[in-house]
Parts: sequence; structure tokens; C-alpha cells
Amino acid sequence: MPVLEDMLSLDTPSRPLWATVGRAPVLILPGIPGFKAVLMTATDFQHTSVIEVGIESCWAGSLNCPQAEFSSMILEAISTESTLFIRQNQLLHRFVGNYSLLPLRVPPSASWEQVLRSVCVSGLVPVFTPFRGREYFYILGGGWQKGTLYRAEVYDGYVTYTELVDSTGRTACEFLNDPSCKVIWAAQDSMQNLTDMVLVQRVSKRNRPAYALLILKNNFNFGDTFPEFVPKGSGLSFTAVDTMQENTSVALVLSGMTFNPITSSLYMWGNALLCSLDWGQSYLFFTGFPLDQMIKYFTLSYQRDFAFVTKTEELWWGQEGVGKVMRMNPSLGWQAFSSLQAMKGHKSYSMNYTLLTIFYDSDKQLKEVVYAVDSDGKGSVIKRRLPVPDILSFNLFSTAPLEVHHLDSFSAFSFPLTCPFFLEHLEDLPNPEIYNRIQSYVAGPPLVTAFSGLHTAASLATYQGLLNHLLKLHSDYIMDIGDPVHNPIWRWWKDQVVYKDYYFYMASNAVASSGFNVEMGSYQRSYLSSERFLPDTIYLDRGQTFSFSVYLACGMAEHLAVEDEAIDLNDINFIWISAEVSNDDYIRARVTRKEFFNTGAIVYQVTVMDRGMFPGQALAGERLQYVSLLLKVGNSEMQCYQDTESGMALTGQHSVPVYIGCPPGNRLAFDISTTLEQCTRLNKRYFNCPEPDPIMPCFFFDDMFYPFFLIQDMVSGKSEPFLGSYTFKIVGGGPFSKDNIRLFSPEEVLMSNSLNFSSSRTMVWMFADETQSLNVTKEGFVVLHGTTNRIKWLCQRYSPCGDLPAQSLQAPDYFFIIEISNKGVDLSTYCDYALRFTLHVHGFPLDPHRGLFYMLMTFATFSAILFSFIVYNCCGPSIKRLAQLTYMAAQQWNKADTDSDISLRDSEHSVLRQLE
Repeated sequence: MPVLEDMLSLDTPSRPLWATVGRAPVLILPGIPGFKAVLMTATDFQHTSVIEVGIESCWAGSLNCPQAEFSSMILEAISTESTLFIRQNQLLHRFVGNYSLLPLRVPPSASWEQVLRSVCVSGLVPVFTPFRGREYFYILGGGWQKGTLYRAEVYDGYVTYTELVDSTGRTACEFLNDPSCKVIWAAQDSMQNLTDMVLVQRVSKRNRPAYALLILKNNFNFGDTFPEFVPKGSGLSFTAVDTMQENTSVALVLSGMTFNPITSSLYMWGNALLCSLDWGQSYLFFTGFPLDQMIKYFTLSYQRDFAFVTKTEELWWGQEGVGKVMRMNPSLGWQAFSSLQAMKGHKSYSMNYTLLTIFYDSDKQLKEVVYAVDSDGKGSVIKRRLPVPDILSFNLFSTAPLEVHHLDSFSAFSFPLTCPFFLEHLEDLPNPEIYNRIQSYVAGPPLVTAFSGLHTAASLATYQGLLNHLLKLHSDYIMDIGDPVHNPIWRWWKDQVVYKDYYFYMASNAVASSGFNVEMGSYQRSYLSSERFLPDTIYLDRGQTFSFSVYLACGMAEHLAVEDEAIDLNDINFIWISAEVSNDDYIRARVTRKEFFNTGAIVYQVTVMDRGMFPGQALAGERLQYVSLLLKVGNSEMQCYQDTESGMALTGQHSVPVYIGCPPGNRLAFDISTTLEQCTRLNKRYFNCPEPDPIMPCFFFDDMFYPFFLIQDMVSGKSEPFLGSYTFKIVGGGPFSKDNIRLFSPEEVLMSNSLNFSSSRTMVWMFADETQSLNVTKEGFVVLHGTTNRIKWLCQRYSPCGDLPAQSLQAPDYFFIIEISNKGVDLSTYCDYALRFTLHVHGFPLDPHRGLFYMLMTFATFSAILFSFIVYNCCGPSIKRLAQLTYMAAQQWNKADTDSDISLRDSEHSVLRQLE
């Protein structure tokens, strides 16, 4: 590979950076002229590597797929979570290797494969937000396939390609039935279900480009008609498209679009910037953008601000809800900012440089990537921050007229007041963990007792091991049974707390054998205090609210003003705040105003409420509905700036994404402590197992079972009783030991738990409170509610736990697998809670049939023994005499046989002697 200076120059144009927001582990930037190479980074361009791509170099141009000019340059690139895609000429390639091997100094990577070989690819279109864990992008067809559009779906490393057609099999251009039709861009609405929006270009009757927006929901539907010319606009307000507005003489040209699923805003750009808040049913034009410029690419922060770059490499910025866009570079504000940075010693601002791309990082801060060349001719790729409030404030004061005031003892100058207030801050903010779902820990290093105070290899290794163990405790904290203390660190130190003072004494006196001490209190959960900033994200469950206050100081004290007359405090009557939500079907915002005329201040109490319209239930963090909340002070758009601890900030507007659904980090747990306490109190006794288990206590079969459950917030550490409705099902189990546990089949689950099969003597349990009317699902499962549930164990004869044999003198026991689920039966939450835990029940009685069998066998055994005893005592002497006579007879018989054998042998010997 050549050196960087031979690959990039100050004339290199910028390129868009395309990646799935928040999921892509690496970013790749194409567009290195003359080379099959890309810039790759895994650190948001903190460190950058040049990667040569090993792909085919053949020219695929033909009559069916014409290519105006052959180029070895990588034209477009898209990064996803599991793979990469690049386009060179008309060919699309996919990376199938390992990300970790990309930056190595090795020959060109051969881990690229060509995909969609039968498609003439004219361009790629990114989709920046995933949908239910799946990532998407579009492929534009060219040549003889002009007018076709393909959608790629990436999931867990697998990619599927689908041509976008309606229910009748027609493409967008076939739907329009226009031979001049060409698909130029596409976007995706991932709010609830996938909706594709296609931007097509045609030739009008006046031989001018005409555009149409098509929305694909099973069939293509038209959006509103685009104007032929760019409308006139002025001020900070939008220009609405209608038949009455005044237009310019410049024809409208569109080249791309982007959809923001959080605010339901569709942006379309070209030689003008316009947006639609109702999926293309109406359009609003932004003002402030010159007609002689053309937007090259566009990027969103997904927190209501955006930026774009023109073909002349100008950088522009805007806010959602504000009808005017501002030029950032070049501008007077940029000149002032860059000069100050150069004076502070930032060398990149004093070098010659060219823009490579812009993007929003993980903190939603706008950054630019530039190629800079120092005085020695050495080039480097540098990431720089773009502080929008600083640049805009410099620009405002550079263009604002200056007023000079000559007073008695001195002269002063002032700027005209552009902001309706002079101070704003937020109050009464709750702790952010409950709403932003971010859990924090404090983990301090060991205390070194050596005189040098420097860490050793042993102390650092111990610290690293403790951090790894803390992460393991955090990941292993999800247990079926809730801890008495809802803190994953509690189990770590619970057995060592009594020795805490001893260890501290040893360390403070420098007699610790290890030379350092680990403070137990330095490892704990961290709870952030209420700050003066809204959370980055708010999660709301069914019926939840989020409240805070906005303080505005509007009046000015007389000694702070340089004008002849102080501002009248009655000006607060003209200050107001509006609350806007992107979709009022899901949330409602209520704003209450309080005025303080003595201080010239206004306090707005803002409450955001869920409206209970989320469809169905979902798992924690899944299928969340995005809604955006915007608070805006009237006439403050791009006019109000305030110096804060973190630097200059735009004030007067606050935007927060609100996620409706089941918040991540909530779970259902079995409250074993309360269950044991209530079962003991209400049954007035408690029989534990003969061999108790401290983690899994036993319950007695004949006692009523009173189950209690908790909703545990894994982020805040708080727990509260589960008061909703749920089904209680036995889905598995086994007798005598955990090793015998098995899961039941669906038929067994129905037979064991459903009232529909109560006559078949297969029920395992029954709801014991007969005073309440039972709520039953259509499958026959009893719906329990709250904390007043009494369960009686039945284990009828034909149930899995019925007719248990006794293996010893102890009564049989059984391990149940119990499943708790509120899906479809609970209206108190959006969360689909599902819990399985093991319950040990002992003291099972014998089945009546088996007990009768055992009784008969026992009776028969005792009867046999008794009969033998009676016979022995009554007939014993006679039997003994008979036995003796029998024995004597046997002896005599044996003696006679012996005598006869001797006589026979003597006669045989005499005969033999005579023969001799």
C-alpha cells in the first residue's frame, strides 16, 4: 500500500459515512481516488487504518449495464453489525471475514464475495436504524434494470435480498407505467411495521424532471405532489406547499431522503431541503438554503438536529421544528472559532486540510473528519469536534449590530436582545436511572499501604480480577428467586462484613501481608443525583409519568441594563412554552404555568404521560414505540445561548426521545422470603424438608401455598410486589431428586393445569379460594391476581405427581417447575413477564390404591408370620418326634446299604480266586 500522502490530497472530495446507528462495530469510509481501499476505524476515527480491498477488477460494463467511466475506487460502503458492503462500478461485494483481521498489515483481504451477480447495481441506499434486531439497506438497479429496487436484510450474519414489488408483482416504475421512470432513492419507516418509501424521477410533459413519492404498504400509494419549482420563503418559519404559495424560477431537484423513526419526519434534499411529518401527505420547505447549492449527503443525530454537506463542501446545520437552516462552514462564526482553536495550540486548525466526512458520534455530538497536511507535507486523518452552539453564537454576535451607550462616567456597548429570556434551567428532575435505564457501579482501586504509594503488579492484578468479578456478578444476577437485598454486590461481601474493621486496622497500620487493602465500601451501586439536564432517553411503561420544571428568568434588574430604561417585568406575559409530541396516540404532554412577577420569572411544570395505547405486550426492551417530545420557548429558535459548565449551549429548546413499552431491566422474580413468611403465618406452622436447603426451602403438601412475586428493577435496585394478573402453570417436575426433573409435553401441561380436564383426575393443583369467582382463559387456565392467592396441592391419581411410591420410611417429595406468565391476562403493564422456577414440595400422602395395596401386603405378611408361629407352638413336639423318627430311620437305612455292599465285595473276591 502507498503512503497516505500518495492516496489522499487536499482536492479529495468528502463522502457520506453510512452505518447502522449504535450497532456497527467498525466504520468504513470509501472514496479514495484511484485505489481499491477504504478508511477503517473502530474508535470513531480516533485511530484510522487504510484497508486495501481484494476484489475483482474486471470492468462489468455492457450494453445492458453501461458504465460511463471505469474506476477502481470504492464508490459506496455500508457498515452493519456483522458484515460490510461496498460497491465498485456496478458490482456489490460483501465482507465475509473477521473484523479483527481487517487492520493487519497483510496483502489485500480476500474475504470479499460478490453478491447479486445478476443485478446491475447503480447505487446503495442506507437505512440507519434497525428494526427488531434486523438491519436493512437498499440496492438501486441500473442499466436495463433501471426502475428496480432491492431490499437487503441482515440478521446474525445472514443476508437475504428481496425485490420490492407490490401485491401484484409490480415494481414502482411498473406501477407508474412510465418508461422514463427511474428510482433515485428509498427510505424505511420502522415505527411498528416495515414501510418502504420510494422516491422516483420521471420526465414531465414540459421535458423537465418530475418527482413522485410512493409508499409501499402491500400496495403502492402516492404521496402528495411535489411542486415543480422551489417555493419562496423567508424568516425562521417553514414554507408550506400549497396551490397558493409563491414559487421561484428554479426547478426543484431531489437526490435523496432520510426518515427519522423517532420523530416520524421524512427529509428530502437536493437543491432544496424539505420535510414531511405525515408520511408524504404534505411537505414543508426549510428556508435559508441558497438556490445555487446542491446537497450531497445528509446525516441525522436522532435527537432533533441534523447536518448536511453540499457539493461545494459547505457544511450546514439545522434543527427539527425550526424552519431555517444555518451555514456552519464557511461563516464568520467558523472563522472566529477556528482562529481561537489555533491560538489555543490545536495544530490541525493551522494546517491546510480538506473535509472527508461528518458524522454524529455515540454521544450525539457532531464531528468532522479531515485530511490535514502539515508544513513538512505529512498528511494525517484527524477527527475534530464541531461545537454547534459556539459557532452559531460567534456567528450571531459577528453579524448583530452593535450599539454604543455613552454614560456619565464611562461608555459601554451592547448587543440587541435576541432571546426572550436571559436565564433558563431545569428543576425538580427525578433520578435519571429509572427513566434512562443506565446502571452504574463504583469500583475503587486497592489502597496501597507502602510508603511509596505506588501500585504493584499484585495490586493491579487484584484490581483487574475484582473488576472482572464485578462484571460477572452483574451478568449472573438474574436469578429465579429474588435476593433479600436486591444488589448483585451483596453476595460478594455478605460473609466478610464482620471482618471489615479488622482488615482496615491491618492496612492502616501497614501490617497487611499483601501490602494493599481492598475497601468493601468502594465497590457499590452508584445512583446519580438529579442533574439539570434531561435524560438522553425516557422509557415509560403503562400509566407511567415523567415530570420536571422549566425555570425562565425573563425580567432584568435595572443595574444590569445599559439601556436608559429597564425592561418591564410585564414582558413575561409574552413568554410561552409549547410542548410538541411526534405521535399523540401514545403520550400526552401537560404544561402548567406559574408566574412570579416580583422576580420576573416563569416556572413551567411539564408532565409527560403514557396514554395506554401500546399494542399488546412485549419482552423487556423489545418492540419499543418511539415518540419524540419537544419543548420550545417561543421566538427562541437559534437566538438563545447560555454558557454552562460543559461549554456554550443552545437554550430555549429541549428534545427527548420517549420509548413506550416495556423498559429494559425489569424482571419478574419469585419472592421466597415473603412466601415463606406468609405460608408460616397463615398455616400457623412450617414443616421444612428433613434435609433443608438454604437456597430452595421446602413446602409441605398438606399446607396451603401462598405465592408472592416481585417486579425487580435491575437498574435502580428497587423492588415492589407484583400486583397484576398472571397464570400459574406446572410445566415440569420430577420425584425424589432434581436429576429426575423433566419438562412436560403441551398435552401434559393442559391435563395438569386446565380446568377443562378437571374431570379426568389429572389436576396437580387448584385455586382454593372458593369465595371468589374464577377468571379462566379459553384454554382453562386459572388467572390469579395480586397477592391474595391460595393454592392447594392435589396431585390426582393420573397427574405426573400422582401415585408416588415411597422409597424409604420418609414420605415422597416432588420438584415442580412452575411457570408464571402475565401475557394476555394483565392490563397493568406493557411487559410480557415470564418466569420459571423450581419448587420443592414434600410430605406427599400415598395414593389410596397404592396404600390399600401396601396395607394388604403388610396384613398378608403379618398373617403368614402369625400362622407360622401358632403352628410351631401347637404342633411343635409331635413334629419334633416325627423328625427324630425320620432321622433314625434314615440312619438305619444307610447302615443296611453299607452292610450289603461289604458282603457283595467279599463274594466277588472268592469267585475270582476260584477262577485262578
